[in-house]
Amino acid sequence: MKSKCYKRTTLAALALCFVALPLTVSAQPVEIWGTPEVVEVKAAPGPAVWHLTRGDSEVWILGTVGGMPDGLKWNKDYLAELLDGTHAILLPPRPSVGVFEGAWFLLTNGSKLSLPRGQTLEGSLSPDLRNRFVAIRERLDQSESRYRTDTPLRAALRLFQDLQDKLDLTRDEPRDPISRLARASRVPSKPIARYEVLDAAEDVLKLSLDQQRACLAQSVEDIDRQLTHAIPAAEAWAIGDIRNVKANYAESRLADCVIAAVHSVAGINERNVADYTSAIDTALNTPGKSIAVIDIGPLLRRGGVLERLAALHVAIEGPAE
Repeated sequence: MKSKCYKRTTLAALALCFVALPLTVSAQPVEIWGTPEVVEVKAAPGPAVWHLTRGDSEVWILGTVGGMPDGLKWNKDYLAELLDGTHAILLPPRPSVGVFEGAWFLLTNGSKLSLPRGQTLEGSLSPDLRNRFVAIRERLDQSESRYRTDTPLRAALRLFQDLQDKLDLTRDEPRDPISRLARASRVPSKPIARYEVLDAAEDVLKLSLDQQRACLAQSVEDIDRQLTHAIPAAEAWAIGDIRNVKANYAESRLADCVIAAVHSVAGINERNVADYTSAIDTALNTPGKSIAVIDIGPLLRRGGVLERLAALHVAIEGPAE
């Protein structure tokens, strides 16, 4: 799926830095996966799911891996079966940005995404970073002119958009099929939380050029890995191959860089895991069946959602590796 209006995707990317991982499967390998107590079961063909139970309540968790190749084949019938009898779907958190708020933000801050007149992005980079950046943009089939007036932060975000175009990645899967099936089954769905992000986005735009260049360097590493691993991660996801999902999936160096540099978004990863854990725990106190959609990173990492729910004595069944 090709990119749309870049100003709109820039704001969305800034927001996504605080709500979830950036635009696709990312570049820093998860060094330590969690080891919650899980009863391994043979799953039906299709994406991996985890089955959580407490009393008369159950939650089925669908793990996701970010952007996937447009047109990737996966077993949607299995998802339709899971939806049978479901009373609620819990979706990932979303940024709380109104149309007018977003437009005003871009109107008043758009100039902060461009370098001062006479400066160029590549001319402002150290020789090592410039060489690595040029190598990546050439692998993405992009010219120097595309990024020429970008600040390092804007270039870092634009790299992810260009990666999506290069690999024909989309974030519509599995979100759109889930939404269509939910509407057809009249199952209500909602994000587990909505995060206010405009103040944080303004703080991100205040990063010094040196801080932005450090984050651009992390983005270059993200893209370098994703060019090799994004598609294998998605293909492994489509057949529930958790071993190869873990081998190819990783979390974002760019997001970590931004979070470390901006005080107002410190702790966002912890908040994300805590909000998921709370939402699923609440669902398990409600009789009936719910479905939760969550990224593999916060779901399976050490101290992540599954480990925290296991500590609450939730019974968990999951796919064998």
